[in-house]
Amino acid sequence: MKFILILLVACLGGAGIIFSPIFSVHTLDITEMEQYSEEEICEIIGLKMGANVFLYDKKKATEQLNQNHYIESAKIEVSLPSTISIEINERKVRGYVPYAGSYLYIDEYGRVLDIQNETKRVLPVVHGLKFDQFQLGELLDVKNKESFDVVVLVSQLIVKYELLSNIMEIDVDDPENITANINQVEIQFGSVENCEQKMAYLAQILSTIPEKDRGILDLSDMNKPIVFRYLS
Repeated sequence: MKFILILLVACLGGAGIIFSPIFSVHTLDITEMEQYSEEEICEIIGLKMGANVFLYDKKKATEQLNQNHYIESAKIEVSLPSTISIEINERKVRGYVPYAGSYLYIDEYGRVLDIQNETKRVLPVVHGLKFDQFQLGELLDVKNKESFDVVVLVSQLIVKYELLSNIMEIDVDDPENITANINQVEIQFGSVENCEQKMAYLAQILSTIPEKDRGILDLSDMNKPIVFRYLS
């Protein structure tokens, strides 16, 4: 009986320590995201300040985050006594593809993250991809694969050369004759040959063209002089 009483007291004491306010969540360390705020992340996984760190279901919360199309991977860790850290690798929207009166939101690899009736940020709008259906969270399954590869390459270079803030529409229907409209400037890219060099030149030239000027910039042949032709 004495042993049982001692064991019972020890269990009650341990439970008292575990459930004490010391082990309530007081600090959250969450990776900053473009798509979601810290409050929205907490809402997705049902995490509230003051929750007990031992009772909170980290495994279920991690699965919920990893099922989100905007999240590539997530990891949740507890630092005793009262801190929960959430590390997130985010998939970021890098362009829009018109589809049946709506827009598919795609990342720089052509993965479909969302579908909305309108665009929410200034990002490139891609024309010329041919497809019948899509699946959220998966790469866009297109019929013209070469054009899709162009989109992936150009999207990554747009990020690299910080051109995302420009109002841009790009047409990849003919991968040998890629065209784009940035602000009021028509860009003739030609093929993806020397694409990185073309993007580097484009970034430099756009910074010298007044925002309201209209014209045509031919980058199709980098062996020829680059000329900007003004339009009246």
